[in-house]
Amino acid sequence: MKIFSRYYKSVLISVIFSLLQGVTAQEKTDFPPLEPLFVYENEGELSGEDIIRAALEFSLCKQDSEEGKTVLNQFSLLENEVTSENFLSLPEEQRAEKILTLMYEKLLKKYSFNQTYIDLMFQRGTYNCVSSSVLYYALAKSAGITVHGNETPNHAFCTVYLSDGRKIDVETTNPNGFNPGTKKNLGSSGNSQKYYVVPKKSYNNRKEVGERKFISLIGKNVTALFDEKKDYKTTVPLSAARIVFVGQTSESDEKSVRESFEIAATNYAVSLDRQKKSDLALDWMDAVENRWGNFWNPKYRKLYDDIAYNMAVNLTNKNMAERAQEIFDSKKEKISEKNRITIQTTIFYAYINEKTHKMSPDEAISFIHEMKNDENAKDKSVAAKLFSLEEYYWSEKSKPLAKAKKHLEAAAVMEEGLKYLPNSKNLKNIRIQHLNNYIVEVHNKFVDFYNKKDYENAEKIIKDAIAILPESGTLKQDLKMVQGKK
Repeated sequence: MKIFSRYYKSVLISVIFSLLQGVTAQEKTDFPPLEPLFVYENEGELSGEDIIRAALEFSLCKQDSEEGKTVLNQFSLLENEVTSENFLSLPEEQRAEKILTLMYEKLLKKYSFNQTYIDLMFQRGTYNCVSSSVLYYALAKSAGITVHGNETPNHAFCTVYLSDGRKIDVETTNPNGFNPGTKKNLGSSGNSQKYYVVPKKSYNNRKEVGERKFISLIGKNVTALFDEKKDYKTTVPLSAARIVFVGQTSESDEKSVRESFEIAATNYAVSLDRQKKSDLALDWMDAVENRWGNFWNPKYRKLYDDIAYNMAVNLTNKNMAERAQEIFDSKKEKISEKNRITIQTTIFYAYINEKTHKMSPDEAISFIHEMKNDENAKDKSVAAKLFSLEEYYWSEKSKPLAKAKKHLEAAAVMEEGLKYLPNSKNLKNIRIQHLNNYIVEVHNKFVDFYNKKDYENAEKIIKDAIAILPESGTLKQDLKMVQGKK
């Protein structure tokens, strides 16, 4: 049975956020609960029954429900057997093995990869490595046997510590799993003996974990199942319950369950971000930190940065640069310095673009000149964008003149623009185009007079134009042609 763990993927799309003062109360109450789904009151040593009670809670089955009471009654019957005088009189190793045999005789029927729920195990006899290991752990403890839980990336199993110093693994997914790797005599069949060996597999990278973390693996698996359904209102509070249940029993166990909680919480943040609700995602991440303390590891911080950038882009794409700025100002202390600069310049340019969009070309050009004095305008990428934006508005300023066939005036606008943007190839090309349009218009008028044999007016119109554009080859050719007729 695989012990699930699902890691979030941070996706860099583009944008930023804030405390969402503009978000409605209804939207905020839709966040998954940050409080633990349950708090198990027994903070001391856990009995076998305590273990099953906690396992029920992690299985989303209340202890005092009808199903919960039935499970506790069934466990009590099993516990009575392993605590009976006859059972306790058995040698220690035999008792430890007999518990596994009893589980299969009385309860376990069929292995099921995802069946981690304790209540369903008692109802149907289906189980996986986690649910069966927790049952064995509880019964062994009731029988006075020292037992420890083990976790690997893909498996869970138990180890009993015998009084003589030996340690024996217990593979609870197999009725013959006591001391896996050893040959078991299953008795004779005809003239031959039958043997069975449970392979010692899936034990790589094994790690012995504390009792409370081992029991809470049920909650970890249930969380993974609900995460697949994107049911964050279950995954988050259930993961929080693991933090409280495990507590500070060991530094490594506490760190591990906090990481699992972080995965559940950030998966929800990523889900909001993908829905373009990046503002809410940041609000959520702040709420998580406010309730559960600092999660500012590099992965968490990068996600915060990415979502912040995404929010900035999302809002500015909606022409809400001022809102993006407001949100950024409230969050920037939690954003890395590098990303802070990127986000601020993104909002700054978007703000200018948004404002100038509603202005006349003259007003826009004046506003851009004013904003060039801002500190953010010194950024190379912003400066380049402002350069292009100003080019655009100089071009827009000339369009009405060109449409009215005032080509020389349109060209003069470009000349004025080149005083501010002397390196603008676009303005130079547009100026040339306006002048070419003027030449074409003059030439067409010339042709009209020339074809009517009105050589006097044809010559006059060309000379007037040459006085303005003496280097025009077209005008010179026209003048030569008309003068040849005189």
